[in-house]
Amino acid sequence: MSLKVLENYPDISFIGDMTLEDMKEQLVRDFQEKYEEITGKGIVLAKADPVRLILYAAALQLYQGMQYIDNAAKQSFLKYSYGDFLENLGALKGITRNPGTAARTVLRFTLSETRTGTTVIPKGTRVSPGGNMFFYTEEEYIIPAGEISADIPAICAEAGEAGNGYGEGSIKTLVDKIPFVSEVWNVEKTDMGAEAESDENLAERIYLAPSKYSVAGPDDAYKYWVKTYNPSITDVKVTSPAPGDVDIRFIIGDGEIPGPGMVEEVGEFLMRGELRPLTDRVTVGIPEIFRFRAVGRYWINESDKTKEAVIQRNVEEAVRDFSCWQKKQIGRDINPSYLSYLMVKAGAKRVEIEEPVFTVVGDTGLAVMESQSIVYGGIERD
Repeated sequence: MSLKVLENYPDISFIGDMTLEDMKEQLVRDFQEKYEEITGKGIVLAKADPVRLILYAAALQLYQGMQYIDNAAKQSFLKYSYGDFLENLGALKGITRNPGTAARTVLRFTLSETRTGTTVIPKGTRVSPGGNMFFYTEEEYIIPAGEISADIPAICAEAGEAGNGYGEGSIKTLVDKIPFVSEVWNVEKTDMGAEAESDENLAERIYLAPSKYSVAGPDDAYKYWVKTYNPSITDVKVTSPAPGDVDIRFIIGDGEIPGPGMVEEVGEFLMRGELRPLTDRVTVGIPEIFRFRAVGRYWINESDKTKEAVIQRNVEEAVRDFSCWQKKQIGRDINPSYLSYLMVKAGAKRVEIEEPVFTVVGDTGLAVMESQSIVYGGIERD
């Protein structure tokens, strides 16, 4: 969960934190005590005693059953719940999982020449970037006489992230032919496609749900409603630069910047009277981007030279993880110390980071690594 709030709550166990070893010892102890009670004679089961082995086999089955019991009980708590259990917790607060949404864009239909009459672009007209992917117009649109083109909103035929990321001009094959239309292409990169809401995002919305009942405009209430609008929205930052002013910035996916169409739609969604206090002046936008490079060198211990290739791959992965970590949260300062930590954790002995330097990005900033040059320096004595 991006709020990390639930991690601060204590862990609970409905089986007294019992381990498999505890279960084995308990069964052996119970057997020995019961044997002495019935026969009047003490008994000690050796490690290879067939009876002990039978008890151990039984312990595996009993312990598995206790794990099921523990897991089932924990599903009543937000910290542990997942899947259908989590959805049923959401029902207690009137929260349902957001279904997947389809990617959107704007298609520009251009005529071969200006006409004296109107040209109808039917609802459901399909345009494809290739393969089995299709985008279609949601409403019928009429190009008036004397005009040569029209920009029409379109939606992907397939819900989910598969429709995202088609750059401007890449959707240009008109599947359903229309008289007088000579060409069509998308004038915006496709975005807003999302899979069904993740457990992590749903758990956060359930946690924030009480805030939605407030009419005072708390930041948690705005976060709740923005995340409710589209499951692809992963982080929201709400600030108030002046009394009565509410500034909202958000990102999608793994720190991607939403397109202008999505920003506009979120703004319109928040203008609904039941969501926004009457006196709030709400502005929705994207974070301020702070671009940086990662430049540095690292060395590994001589004792690790047999793992040299593995460590190099692990360090490369650590740099990618750092890039993701930086841009997954709005307002997260550029922190080279965390990059060093990840590289050392990946197996590096020593790290020298030239760039970036520690930088405060502010409440509405987003740090984005645009390139990296982390060079392997070789092997050093331990």
